[in-house]
Amino acid sequence: MKAMAQKSADRDEELKQMVRCVQLFFSHHKQQGEIAQKLGIHQSKVSRLLKRALDEGLYSVELRVPTLPDLAGRLIDRYLLRDAVVVPTGELENLKEDLGRAGATYFERVIGSGAKVGVSCGTTLFYLIKHLREGSTKGLHIYPLAAETTLSFVDISFNTLVGMMTAKYRPIATGYALPAQLLKATGTNRNAHDSFLNDPDIRKIFKESHDVDIALVGIGGLDPQTPGFSELAMREGVSTKRLQKLGVAGEFNYQPFDKGGRPLSDPTIASLMNRFIGVPLSRFQELSELHGRLVVAVAGGPKKLGPIQSALAGRLFNVLITDQDTANKLLSPES
Repeated sequence: MKAMAQKSADRDEELKQMVRCVQLFFSHHKQQGEIAQKLGIHQSKVSRLLKRALDEGLYSVELRVPTLPDLAGRLIDRYLLRDAVVVPTGELENLKEDLGRAGATYFERVIGSGAKVGVSCGTTLFYLIKHLREGSTKGLHIYPLAAETTLSFVDISFNTLVGMMTAKYRPIATGYALPAQLLKATGTNRNAHDSFLNDPDIRKIFKESHDVDIALVGIGGLDPQTPGFSELAMREGVSTKRLQKLGVAGEFNYQPFDKGGRPLSDPTIASLMNRFIGVPLSRFQELSELHGRLVVAVAGGPKKLGPIQSALAGRLFNVLITDQDTANKLLSPES
């Protein structure tokens, strides 16, 4: 019993020190050495207590990345966009989360209660949804922009991201799903496609996903290690090099496009796209031209420059959220 009491007393004392470390560090702006001297402990222990306090939720760190409105305005003028957001380029490994955080802020600024939202897939959109504030908007209807076509990357797939966003706004939002449609690249795809849409509930969701008020989409390159068209093609034995030879410059909502942002008509590509059931590139172009509709592309980084340029050429979106380095390259005379 004495041992248990002593252990409890030690824990209480450590908790007291932890709270004092946090208060002195954040509220009184003391350096770790100053805190150690004041509390009569070693500086290394102050460092451990601060880390433990973070791990145990005594405080949190929220990074607020500023935006660069001048660069954004130049992108809008150069590419005739409806809107743009540019964030400073930080560490490359943090770029997707920085873009997602900026995307969440933008979404919450422009979205209205009762709006219809379409969500594509990918890591950057995962971060966008992660940084949404719970319950900040009411009555949303949230749709996947395609049926599932992947056996992997389930954590960042269409239906999963719709579920994540819906959970942010529960119980004042409604999310919808389109079942997986894992067809072979050859064979009776058209019959399977038609059969898939024969179900009236699925057909209704599919139709409504084409008429959203705001669509959130990433822009992909040729990378079989991420969800998208390249991963689908690899499963059917079509390599990235083969896709490049066929003229694929990138993908948008799982659909490949050429350097002009246009769909490709090559038989190999067409056969693969028979597996796809979702909002086509042509509909994104139409939505981008409609008054009051937003197609928001969230992408940046060196590997995405070419795909972004091509998607801009194809007028696939009317809002771009990107980073400073990418924006500058898009605005260079050579672009």
